[in-house]
Amino acid sequence: MLDQALRRYWHPVAVSTDVTTEPQQVRLLGEPIVLYRDAEGPVALADRCVHRGATLSAGCIRDGQLMCPYHGWQYDRTGRVSFIPALGPDGAIPSQARVQRHRVREQYGAVWVALEEPVADPPPWPDDDWNNPDRRVFMVGTWRWGASAGRMMENAADFAHFNFVHAGFTELADGPFIKPFEIELTGDGMTYAYDDSVLVREYTLHLPFALHDRKSVVAAAGGITWSEQGDSRAGDVTTISSVASPTDRAETLIFVYLSRNHSLDVPDEDFAVGFDEIMEQDRMVVEDQDPLELPLDPRTELHLKLADGASIVYRRLMRELIAEHA
Repeated sequence: MLDQALRRYWHPVAVSTDVTTEPQQVRLLGEPIVLYRDAEGPVALADRCVHRGATLSAGCIRDGQLMCPYHGWQYDRTGRVSFIPALGPDGAIPSQARVQRHRVREQYGAVWVALEEPVADPPPWPDDDWNNPDRRVFMVGTWRWGASAGRMMENAADFAHFNFVHAGFTELADGPFIKPFEIELTGDGMTYAYDDSVLVREYTLHLPFALHDRKSVVAAAGGITWSEQGDSRAGDVTTISSVASPTDRAETLIFVYLSRNHSLDVPDEDFAVGFDEIMEQDRMVVEDQDPLELPLDPRTELHLKLADGASIVYRRLMRELIAEHA
């Protein structure tokens, strides 16, 4: 049921610069997709030849067409077979000789795919970072985890684990005791903020799997986390954005971005330092969670009303998303 709902959303499947004229296979919700680029932009087709089920991504581009490696059938960007060598140049191509063409778009430095008519655009950024000249935004990198996108997203939305999993990196400045905070529902998710006396973390979650962690420095003295480099000042804003792409039920491709309104003359690479270690700390925990898929039944796991507040709301919203698209 969840997979059916997720088919109606855009999901990033590859970094834009990795998509070339050489066909490659990506996966989304367990479905293999052949992805390549032609003169008109990225193309995404079902990665299975209609003739004998061969993998099209193992083929090549011939005269601008995707050629199957088995019998040389050629496909145009719409998924229609344009040439069958065994029939010759004048052969009549059967009308059913085509594969599924998937919706594809390029945005935020990534190529996105929707398996069915999407109900929403890719998620916006909280300060319109990509179009704001006062901010600098870049893709930090991608990571692949052996866990569900729901588990990864819940981990990203949870700050109660910082003082334990990320000690020395992102722990809350005033300790692990979670103070009251308010959660507000939005049209496509939720938003909430937490003040640890040094940073105000403003979280914005867009269903199903996009989260912005907008961190504002309120007291530049002690406890400044690894994402605030150099001489932090009150008013500095650093936003870490995570988009989890469900390649399969228990595998996720994670795209991470960083935006800032400060230190614009500092190389982006300096702000990427530490991400590999942070992501590895999270991966080791999340991949060991049982079950791998996020349990949506509120009776499955034990919840704390305050510390797990964001998780409780997120799981409820995911249940409603399933019901809406059932």
